[in-house]
Amino acid sequence: MLSLKTEERGLHVKNPFLKNSTNAIELKGVSFSYDGEKKILEEIDMHIPKGSKIAIIGASGSGKTTLAHLLVGLYPLTQGDILVDGISTREIGLDVVRDNVFLVLQNPQLFNASMAQNLMIDEKTDKELVKKALHIAQLDSFVNELPEGLNTQIGKHGIKLSGGQRQRLSIARMVLQNPNVVVLDESTSALDVHTEAKLFSELEAYLESKTTIIIAHRLSTIKKADYIYVLEKGKILESGTQEALMREEGAFFNYKLLS
Repeated sequence: MLSLKTEERGLHVKNPFLKNSTNAIELKGVSFSYDGEKKILEEIDMHIPKGSKIAIIGASGSGKTTLAHLLVGLYPLTQGDILVDGISTREIGLDVVRDNVFLVLQNPQLFNASMAQNLMIDEKTDKELVKKALHIAQLDSFVNELPEGLNTQIGKHGIKLSGGQRQRLSIARMVLQNPNVVVLDESTSALDVHTEAKLFSELEAYLESKTTIIIAHRLSTIKKADYIYVLEKGKILESGTQEALMREEGAFFNYKLLS
């Protein structure tokens, strides 16, 4: 297993998440290496305004998922800084970042427990909120058909669920947690086009006021992004609105034609 520098929990000097429902994110000269030698990401600069929807696209191995992990505070930076409302995550603390920035993964981590336990709900959880989360994630019909409902055991790593059901369970968990910032990393890749369209229709309203970062290779998932970054080999190749990138006829233009 690759060794990483021991996590710097941070000073907990300031918490920009406390008095805000969502936040602006800025990356300044962010570089990252797992082994201290080969850089997976190099000199990444991004400005993500509060409440905006930005998309990050690129081929496999371009560094998209590593960037997602850095955004939610899973790894300390090798170089550069990530700021939330102008405050460095080093002052905030990576543990605080993880509590307020939710990452929905392509292959979500699930426990060998019930659906309810994986959603982190109990008898005190607002039942209407649970219903809302299941509806947004397009899981309500599926759960209603189960003899044991949310008490259904899903097995190790959610093996008793399909890939799409696991992804939708993770999305429902995100809605219940109600984070300030949401990072979607290929989070609907296992869904059929019809289910994905219905899910995004419901999710769009929920995410309307939240800063959202969408990492994808399917261009159908980034149609309404305010701004797009194209990654290649750990660097930003180009960035702009979808209209501007199409006019430039560069990497995004060619990527779109192939998709």
